[in-house]
Amino acid sequence: MLRVFLMGCVCFASMAQAESAAKPDCAAQAALVMDVVNGRVDGVRKGKARRDLVKSLDKTAGEMLADWVYSLPEEQLTDEVGKAYKAQCEAM
Repeated sequence: MLRVFLMGCVCFASMAQAESAAKPDCAAQAALVMDVVNGRVDGVRKGKARRDLVKSLDKTAGEMLADWVYSLPEEQLTDEVGKAYKAQCEAM
């Protein structure tokens, strides 16, 4: 199930970098994903995470990433999320 969410979430990277022909910076994107995951673990509310992401990315990508991270079961909120995200990004 995590893999399905990751495939959808990798789209945020494509949308955010659609104007650039360069390969996405998968390490930076995985770090952003982990910032959101760690924020959720630390009690950051979804609305705040969403607002911060929209400022950093764009409306669609920020909302999609926030929705995805906040839909994950608590037991999946580990470093594995970032590792899996990076692997999926690099596979594109």
